[in-house]
Amino acid sequence: MNKSIFMMLSVLFMVFVGFQFAEPAAAVKVVDHGTKYGWDGQDDTWAKLTWKTYQYNNNFLKIYRTFYTKNPKTKKYVLNSHESFTLAKVTKNSIKITYRSDAGIGPVMNIFYDKTKLTAAQYYWRVFKHEITVI
Repeated sequence: MNKSIFMMLSVLFMVFVGFQFAEPAAAVKVVDHGTKYGWDGQDDTWAKLTWKTYQYNNNFLKIYRTFYTKNPKTKKYVLNSHESFTLAKVTKNSIKITYRSDAGIGPVMNIFYDKTKLTAAQYYWRVFKHEITVI
C-alpha cells in the first residue's frame, strides 16, 4: 500500500514539474494580419500579398507571408510562393532575422542580424512591418 501511494505521488510530482517547464499554448497570439494588392513589375501582372504575424513573447515573433499572382486568362489569383520570417532578440543589442522561402528553384534560408535595442515586438511594428508589406 505504501509503495502505491509513493508511486502515485511521484508520478503526480513529475506531471506537475512537466507542466511548469512546458510552454503554454495560449501564449501564442496573432498580433497582425492583412492583405495587399498591387502591380508586380517583375511578373508584369497584378499580385496579392497576405501575411499573418504570431507573437510568442516580446522577444520572439513569426511572420508567414504568401504571394499570389493573377492569371490573366482566368482572372483568379494563383499561389506563387510562401515565405516565413522569425524575429528573435538574441542579445541586448541585436535581433536575429531568419528568412525561409519556397520561391524559385528550391527552398532558401537566410539569417541576418540587425543591431537594435528594441524588443522583437517593437522592431516588428517600427521597422520590419513596413519592409515586408510592400509588393
